[in-house]
Amino acid sequence: MTITELNRKQTAYKNKLKKIEQFVNSFQYVDETKDCIELTSKLNSINDILKELDNLQNEYCSLPDKVELNNSLEILSDMEEDAEKFKVSILVFLSKYEEQKTENAKLSPKSHIKLPDLPLPTFSGKFQEFENFKTQFMSVIGNNDSLNESQKLMYLKSALKNEAALIQSDQDNFDSLLKALENRYENERALVDIHIAGILSINKLHNENPAQIRSLIDTVRNHIRSLKNLKLESNSLSDAIILHVLNNKIDKESQRLFQLSLTTTQVPSLQDFLSFLEVRCIQLESVIKSDFAEKSIPIKNKSSSGVNNSRWKSFLTKDKNKTSTAGESNPNQGQKACVICNQFKKHSVYNCEMFLNRSSLERYELCKKHNICTNCLNFHPSKSCTSKSRCQICSSFHNTKLHRDKTDVSIPSTAEAFIDTAPKVNSEQCFALRSTDKKNSKPMKYLMSTAVA
Repeated sequence: MTITELNRKQTAYKNKLKKIEQFVNSFQYVDETKDCIELTSKLNSINDILKELDNLQNEYCSLPDKVELNNSLEILSDMEEDAEKFKVSILVFLSKYEEQKTENAKLSPKSHIKLPDLPLPTFSGKFQEFENFKTQFMSVIGNNDSLNESQKLMYLKSALKNEAALIQSDQDNFDSLLKALENRYENERALVDIHIAGILSINKLHNENPAQIRSLIDTVRNHIRSLKNLKLESNSLSDAIILHVLNNKIDKESQRLFQLSLTTTQVPSLQDFLSFLEVRCIQLESVIKSDFAEKSIPIKNKSSSGVNNSRWKSFLTKDKNKTSTAGESNPNQGQKACVICNQFKKHSVYNCEMFLNRSSLERYELCKKHNICTNCLNFHPSKSCTSKSRCQICSSFHNTKLHRDKTDVSIPSTAEAFIDTAPKVNSEQCFALRSTDKKNSKPMKYLMSTAVA
């Protein structure tokens, strides 16, 4: 084949490449199916042209040496370069469709999940709530480019409640109203006063209540964190003042235990005090769960010694028509009065406020007075107690609420507590032991004379 014929073939391939170039330069994403077919067809054409150009180069090289080929081979090299460039462009177009398919496959399971609508944040005029309101409102409404200024203003007005709804701006637009709110409620001095007053006005705790202690911890930490956000850092002086205030807010038993936990004369840090209260909450919650488990276990009629517990029940008589039994219900039918506070409230001894407000020694005396078991706080003699629960502090045979340190007067032994369970009476009173013999349905009473010292 002559060089003229080869140049004609080269021109034909060059015209094909020009058409492909026009297609690549004018390509736009319209229909995925149609576009993919056209792109694949053009890609196949380019691959065919590259093969033909390679064959054409071999034919040029087979011509005699005297034929001048420099110009033809240079054109052929440029054509191959253009073909490779068009091939890359078409592959890029196809890859975008593949990426879109992959993204759709990932999102398809999530598209069926219906998320709840986010409620619009509201602001009622409390200084300490404005910063959070502003942050949330700006993220949802204020920075939303799809909303115009009028829509943002309507959303802002609908979010203001109570005192905040009365704020007036110089101009009736979104930026002016937001600026008026910032001037009113971004008051650093007022915020500091509010958080300090919040710490000082914490209610005093009278009972060993873990929920109330935990609420105190959360309240204090919230106010301290807010003060730090206002760039007011705490120091040893502020910690000592806050610790003194909080120590007077907790119950007396927690105060005593905190003092016992201190091993040096150095002033404890506020963090040490809050950590102690957290441990105290865990201990009280464990005691409450243990006591609740004890109450849910039915008490057997017979003690471990095989003696019927009902034979040990005693009652005090002041006259023939009125009796009072520590283990029996109140004469008022349908209601039971607490033996400690004498109020008709549905609570047990270990939940009685009057009982919890006493010292451990006074609690023990109340148990002794009302024939209450000193181990499980139930109405039976301590000696016949079947509960496996012991003091959570010293593991001795008494309830945790009756625990005292070694420096206090020791609690009498179980035998002494059992013997001295009956209250003192005068000469006009007597003890009566009630027999529960199954053969005789009527209770038998024995009068015993007593001497008064």
